[in-house]
Amino acid sequence: MNRYLTILLAGLTLAACGKPPTDEQHGSKHPAASASASSGDGAEQRPQAAEIGSDGSKNGEILYYRHPMGLPDTSPVPKKDSMGMDYIPVYENEGVSGGSAVFVAPETIQTLGVKIEPAKEVDFGRAIRTFGAVADNARLLTEITSRVDGWIDELVITAVGDEVRKGDLLFRLRSPDLIAAKRDYVTALNSGSASWAASSATRLKSLGVQERTVAEVRTSRAVDELTAFYAERDGIVSMLNVRKGAFVKSGDQIATLADYGEVWVIASIAEQDLPLIAPGAPAAVTFPNAPAASRSAIVDYVYPTVDAKTRTGKARIVLDNPTLALRPGAYADVSFEIGSQSRLAVPSEAILRDQRGAHVILATGEGRFMAVSVKTGLVSSGLTEIVEGLDAGDRVVVSGQFLIDSESNLKESLGKLTAGGHAGHGVGAAPEDGDRTEMKSDAEPSARQHDDDGSQL
Repeated sequence: MNRYLTILLAGLTLAACGKPPTDEQHGSKHPAASASASSGDGAEQRPQAAEIGSDGSKNGEILYYRHPMGLPDTSPVPKKDSMGMDYIPVYENEGVSGGSAVFVAPETIQTLGVKIEPAKEVDFGRAIRTFGAVADNARLLTEITSRVDGWIDELVITAVGDEVRKGDLLFRLRSPDLIAAKRDYVTALNSGSASWAASSATRLKSLGVQERTVAEVRTSRAVDELTAFYAERDGIVSMLNVRKGAFVKSGDQIATLADYGEVWVIASIAEQDLPLIAPGAPAAVTFPNAPAASRSAIVDYVYPTVDAKTRTGKARIVLDNPTLALRPGAYADVSFEIGSQSRLAVPSEAILRDQRGAHVILATGEGRFMAVSVKTGLVSSGLTEIVEGLDAGDRVVVSGQFLIDSESNLKESLGKLTAGGHAGHGVGAAPEDGDRTEMKSDAEPSARQHDDDGSQL
């Protein structure tokens, strides 16, 4: 049985060798032009007529049809892919001589969702984004501390958050030291000795008695066992350490008043960015939980130390807070813009990067696009500076450029593979060594096969 099968296979092989050679066996480079498909009625189906180019000349005959999604698959006749999308015609005059220039039909531009924007001059600089928190303005804090021993006989402020105005009574203190100092002052006044009276008044003030109370004693010439203490500025009680009847010693802190009409924002800045931030630098402060309070500001102070654990430094920003919407401890987003100046820029999404460097897809009009190498600079706020490669007004693709770039690379590769016509069918020139990496992903499986002993069939 094996012998008969061998004889049969040998006969079939000889019969195949006796057939007339086809166009593919002759190595035709343009199967789309020489091997046309026949329609159902026997009429020959020829390539479609060329469209009129931007210069008024025709684009030439259709050479072949390429895959609409940029895959390395071509056809000599119109067809659809697995998703029902029409293959795109490639015209003779579009050839590969134009380098990376490609033509995209209007309907394809719409399908790809291509979006084009011009390169333009924009004022921007390097952006540094960080976070911060609202803090008390330490310059507006008032600490109330006792300078003598005594008892709090009357306490007007009773809880944290109590609001006081300048001149409001805070508490009354009963202190033997203050009673003795008052009596000495009254005696000095009654004696008529100006120097004695002056020294006695100075002693009262050194014990913490306010000028208002000293004036009352001077006017009344009476000694009140309770000494009143008043608020020296507007504020809110942010700390209260005593209750009515409490005994305090000299040096004990009784309360703290904070003025929240002006607050600080303390921003944390990465160590490497600290040299770029200086007092007077512009900043934008955003409060996610108080959007209406967001505003522009300037840096008031940069602290001279760095946190050893977080490797961050601190910068202080002063903000007015008339409505008290900014509460100490609230989170803030802070951004600084350094070196702002007019720069030629495009949206950052327009920049494509590969082993060749950065490039953009330039729209030259009439559905034609080409890849242009560019040198980029600063990147900030969604914009990328263009140092070289574009002029103001040049139109670049910012959406859908990946498929156009894929087609541009395919056309460039085909130009290197062929001496004329297209290389989608038949055998073309082998790529140079320097092009093998670029073409690797586009290479189709070889049509050559080998038998078991390695010789070609």
